[in-house]
Amino acid sequence: MEFYFFLLLVMWKNYFKVSLRNLSKRKLYTGINILGLTIAIVSFMAIALYIYHEWSYDKMYSGADRIYKVNQEFLAGGEAQLVSTTPSSLVPALLEEIPEVETGTLIFDLSIFTSVLINKGEGNQEEPRFAYADENFFKVFDLPMISGDPASALSEAKQMVITYSTARRYFDSPEEAIGQILVINDASEYTITGVMADFPSNSHLTFDFLASFKSHGHGVNPQWSPSNYYSYIKIRPDADLDILSSKLDQLTEKYLGEAQKSYGFQSNFLLQPVVDIHLGDKQLQTIKPGSDIRYLYIFSVIAVLLIFIGIINYVNLATAEATERNKEVGLRKVMGAERMQLFGQFISESFLLTLAAMVFSIIGLLLLMTTFENISGVPLRYDLLFSPGGIVSLIALVLVVSGLSGMYPALILSGMEPLKALGKNIKLGGNAWLRKGLVIFQFFVSIGLLISTMIVKSQLDYMQSVNLGYEREHLISLTSNHKMHPIIPTLKNEMIRSGAAVSAALAADNPIHIKGGYSIKAGGDNDKDFSLTGYAVDHDVIKTLGVNILAGNDFTDQDLDRNVAFENELELPLIINESAVKEMGWVVEEAVGKKVNFGGYTAYIKAVVGDFYFNSLHHQVGPLALFLDKGQTNVLLVKMSGGNPTENLAQLEEIWKGLVPERPFNYKFVDAEYGQMYRSEERVAQIFGLFSGIAVLIACMGLFGLVSYVAFRRTREISIRKVLGANVMDILKVLSADFFILLGLSATLAIGFGIWFSKEWLSGFSNQAVIPVWIYFIAIGIVGLIALLTISYRTFKVYTQNPAQTLADD
Repeated sequence: MEFYFFLLLVMWKNYFKVSLRNLSKRKLYTGINILGLTIAIVSFMAIALYIYHEWSYDKMYSGADRIYKVNQEFLAGGEAQLVSTTPSSLVPALLEEIPEVETGTLIFDLSIFTSVLINKGEGNQEEPRFAYADENFFKVFDLPMISGDPASALSEAKQMVITYSTARRYFDSPEEAIGQILVINDASEYTITGVMADFPSNSHLTFDFLASFKSHGHGVNPQWSPSNYYSYIKIRPDADLDILSSKLDQLTEKYLGEAQKSYGFQSNFLLQPVVDIHLGDKQLQTIKPGSDIRYLYIFSVIAVLLIFIGIINYVNLATAEATERNKEVGLRKVMGAERMQLFGQFISESFLLTLAAMVFSIIGLLLLMTTFENISGVPLRYDLLFSPGGIVSLIALVLVVSGLSGMYPALILSGMEPLKALGKNIKLGGNAWLRKGLVIFQFFVSIGLLISTMIVKSQLDYMQSVNLGYEREHLISLTSNHKMHPIIPTLKNEMIRSGAAVSAALAADNPIHIKGGYSIKAGGDNDKDFSLTGYAVDHDVIKTLGVNILAGNDFTDQDLDRNVAFENELELPLIINESAVKEMGWVVEEAVGKKVNFGGYTAYIKAVVGDFYFNSLHHQVGPLALFLDKGQTNVLLVKMSGGNPTENLAQLEEIWKGLVPERPFNYKFVDAEYGQMYRSEERVAQIFGLFSGIAVLIACMGLFGLVSYVAFRRTREISIRKVLGANVMDILKVLSADFFILLGLSATLAIGFGIWFSKEWLSGFSNQAVIPVWIYFIAIGIVGLIALLTISYRTFKVYTQNPAQTLADD
């Protein structure tokens, strides 16, 4: 047994020595093959690391498969609305009454409503990632605690845990932060009781400050309304989900049954695995924006396609090169070499090339890591490549790629008959259709990726240029809170008086994403129940946004605030949009003055405005009601005048600092914030663009190989044509005719793919761009032009050969 193993070892050693010698002789062939495979493998590994990051979301916690987020579904008037927040009483009730629940925690993300002012004695800093969490937080999400005790860090009121990076920003070290006092919103003092590790990039939770939930009113006195809190539970290992869901329904009936009957709605609590949040329902608001699982499927396909293009590139080059190795094969067979020995020889060459490409790929990935991270928007874990699983995966990838790459050339070369191999008029691999099929596949993938890139870009351009129904240019938003309300009239007047602004208004949200959930009930002049979005504003918002009033009159400062109207049982003025009018079955002109039941109170329609987009273009414009309620406003919208934005902002900042010195002047351009809503789609477009370019590059390498093969086969014919007076263009026509037929077939397939892809991609948007036909022709033209340049180069090389020498050699 040891003897046979020794013989096998000697045989493979000989294979590799011969392979190295052969590869070193053919430097161009070797270089192009290694480059093609390296590009393909680098792309594959980068995409694989990105997909791993996205799939790994929230799996770092102990018992992650037992952690669930509780969402709430409202059913009214035949419509269902799923929200990601729940009442503050839910988790305490679950812990007390349902034994299947091991533990649970509540989170109140204050950034939903406003940012927070943090002061350690050196002036206020505005912080957007602030939340309240109860004492069970670290029992559910067991993130490492650097300093402090996780069991008690959030157990009492006015306690706070901060992240490591936050501790470094505010203090010299995490240890120094413990026991320090931070003042929140110029009102409450919180003691730092813990410093935790930063939330990892693959966590849907992302906060810098966690204050104890007992510092919040509902932490002391939980209620079953409103639903403003994220609820998480961790179930026992032996818990039955069906039984748990049944008990959850019983609990809902117990505590919300009477309210549901009184207000005419039904509510359910639904469990969502925490590991599914990131790639779950995008309509659900989450603490951190999620992603679309379709993107991962698309990128997985791209990764595999790029590897196959690299393999095809190798096969085509190896086939072309094989025409110059026929005598080598013939001599080896005459000397007694067996077919399996020759097969092993050519497979070993493929293995060495792939192994070299893998080494260069690992180095290349390290050098390009920052570029890939900037494009994908996520950190890629390079260390995973050297983990036990990563090493096994790399070895498997080398074996698979080398096997698939070398199989076809090894079979056709090792299968030559000795006499034919020694002859001049050989025909390698009679299956010409296979080589042509591979070229068609390469062209198809290249054109298809380019078409996909242009389709994604067309939709992005449409979303950026679409008329939203309000004026977002020169519009900025500034964070405000209730303490600023007394000074707001003066602040607005001074901004307008300076000439830097033409209008300003308070609102609950930035208009690109209005989040308030309300309902219209049957009553008054309306007989329908339906959900709608509510927008708490002041009387200047219509003017500031430039929304078109279709009927009725704008708000004035004499109109009733929502709280005043409800407390005194007076009618509340509403401005609704066209979609709300249609929902109630009215026409715009007759809607003004009608009475409706708005959240259980009487309101009247003061005006109707044209529909405007107040959410992502993934969704249609829904019913909307605007009402006056300064108490719910968190944003000051400022419409700047024309002219130099820098000068306007400088004037506004000076006024702000004079009247609101306690708050930093942190402004955001609304149109820039709107663009950020589609950051994930922009990344998809960038990734498509990058890898479509890579696909074209590798495909042209393969095309170079096949052109080389055809040119070698037709050298005598080309020489004769040249002697008879053919010029280089005539030769180009001869060599390129077959390839452009293949390109035409590829283009036909790619057009069909593009039509399918456009329907699938655009199905995720309620508002879709019209995809122009010219993008198909541009994609085909780009690939065709690059192919023509590749063929032209090889044609020129053949044409410049001396016909006399070529014909004499024959």
